[in-house]
Amino acid sequence: MEISYRIFVVSVLLLFLVSGSFSIDNFHQPFPIVEPDPGHTKLRLSREGLEAINRINTPIAAVAVIGPYRSGKSFLLNQLLSLSCQEGFGVGHMRDTKTKGIWVWGTPVEMDIDGVRTSVFYLDTEGFESVGKSSVYDDRIFALATVMSSVLIYNLPETVREADISRLSFAVELAEEFYGRFAFSSIC
Repeated sequence: MEISYRIFVVSVLLLFLVSGSFSIDNFHQPFPIVEPDPGHTKLRLSREGLEAINRINTPIAAVAVIGPYRSGKSFLLNQLLSLSCQEGFGVGHMRDTKTKGIWVWGTPVEMDIDGVRTSVFYLDTEGFESVGKSSVYDDRIFALATVMSSVLIYNLPETVREADISRLSFAVELAEEFYGRFAFSSIC
């Protein structure tokens, strides 16, 4: 896994946009980074999740899980973190989605990546195609998760559909555009 400095850049930009004093006492829980407005049309930054990321002094990498609603994204992340559903990311049992926006597990997993001590964060995202949301909202969540993550897991509960291929194609285009701009700005 390659260390992604873009998550660091995005985090710094997000922290710059969100100011104020806010304090979290217990980081061993999930926090929202990006939350929807009441109408699920716009996204806003959340200080809680950004504070969890801001306290890290090592390089940061992020693993994000995306996919349709009710497909087991939160459950998968809990398994990756060796957490139960009661102590980890919230897992819903009803038709309504449990995760709204993008959430981060507050305690990163420390590991060596290419000989560098790295803090790996796990990101849980609101599922696609849930009731009462537009496809534009889904695309925003998808694009943010793609840009913020070092590793993107597309969790599917069934066979791959044409819409899934389109989303993955969009992720590749987004990454190429982002890396092209990032590489160009690094050269200049």
